[in-house]
Amino acid sequence: MFVAFALLIGTSACKDLLEQKPPSDGQNVLPDNAIETAEDLQEVLTSSYDVLANTYNGGGQNLVTLMSDQLVRPFNQQDYTSVWLRNTSIFNGTVSDVFENYYIAALRANTVIENVDDVTGLSENARTRIIAEARFIRALIHFDVARGWARAFDYTADNSHPGVAIRTGTAIENSPRASVADVYGQILSDINFAKSNLPNVNDIYATRWAAIALEAEVRFQRHEYQEAYDLANELITEGPFMLDTEINKYQHPQAGPEAIFYIFSVVRPDGTNVDNRNGVFRGNYFNNGNPTLRITEELFNLMRQFGPDGTTPRGNLVDSLDLDGNISLITNMFNAESFNIPLFTYTQMLLIRAESGAELNTALTQSIEDINAIRERAYGSNIGNLDGSASAEDIIEAARLERRLEFPFNGQRFYDIVRIGSQGEDIEVRDAPWDCPGALLQFPSTEQTDLFPLNPQGGCN
Repeated sequence: MFVAFALLIGTSACKDLLEQKPPSDGQNVLPDNAIETAEDLQEVLTSSYDVLANTYNGGGQNLVTLMSDQLVRPFNQQDYTSVWLRNTSIFNGTVSDVFENYYIAALRANTVIENVDDVTGLSENARTRIIAEARFIRALIHFDVARGWARAFDYTADNSHPGVAIRTGTAIENSPRASVADVYGQILSDINFAKSNLPNVNDIYATRWAAIALEAEVRFQRHEYQEAYDLANELITEGPFMLDTEINKYQHPQAGPEAIFYIFSVVRPDGTNVDNRNGVFRGNYFNNGNPTLRITEELFNLMRQFGPDGTTPRGNLVDSLDLDGNISLITNMFNAESFNIPLFTYTQMLLIRAESGAELNTALTQSIEDINAIRERAYGSNIGNLDGSASAEDIIEAARLERRLEFPFNGQRFYDIVRIGSQGEDIEVRDAPWDCPGALLQFPSTEQTDLFPLNPQGGCN
């Protein structure tokens, strides 16, 4: 139990506690004894954010981006290659590590929830805020695990198809694959609590605005466009955020004006230690002469449209690289040495509002204005703007394209593909159906039980 708890709370947030040796009398230190004060509880909660930072440093985003049509076959990275081939197996260590990190974050969040009533010196407001943060984290990780390892919402009429394990406690035990309906039910329950109990301002941690943004994404993924529109509109019209003048969201040493929820990657809250959390993004995309992840010609051309030789703010985010006579196409988005990782931004909310409005065939003028604001920043002029008489279909097409180009490497393209496909539209990915057998990540072998069947294998060709 001492070892399990040591692994639970981690090294970065609870260093002093971990350096204590077990008592010489052989008695173990259990959570009931180790989490006694408000400070202890806050350290465990902070350690859950710590795992999020080590998962959303590019690790989780790269996997789902590889299953879309944004990248060519990876260079010299076999685990990534199997993901790109849509043929991941139980032996893919990179996929397993990301999967396990998601649930470690949930385990720590659940530890906070289970111990909150036993600590001393905790006000009622602090208690509620801590639980709300933990439930926000739990909702976020279940959402992204469901999006990567299970079929989309509405894949079946009643969403009874297999989802992922729901982890709302700290017991280390085998769990069944809950239905997608039940998984999303738990996600929304956690979001509703977080939305009702998080403050509007909470330093670098989850806020009410972050919970609203997460619910907007969930509702959008579920094709619930009225709810998605209303949530995005609330955040846009009432929140303290605004459109950034800079198009590259991966260059800020501090949270930019669009930041609704970011992984803080530069300076710790005390302002002293550099703490970069961007290594998997930068390590695989950075132009060091031979980057592992390189973009498709289609994406390159889309990014460089509407400008002389592609020299627009958006076009400057991609480049060509001559490797011994072989031309590779790359991105410059992750060239900064230190940057934060955006998970929810003002631009995302604008695009949710724009497409949702068009899906509902209402507020089309507002949808056009949202898309044009993004395009004018991207191209430095109104050359790519939608006409004021654009139809709902034109707006939907434009919003989907902008989401692909504004967030090319955070998994947005993959999530849109499965959302569009599960909505009944005909869509293919690299010449294969959107729901081919390999268009899911594979679970680690440790998950497999009679109650937890693994995903099908066999690729998509």
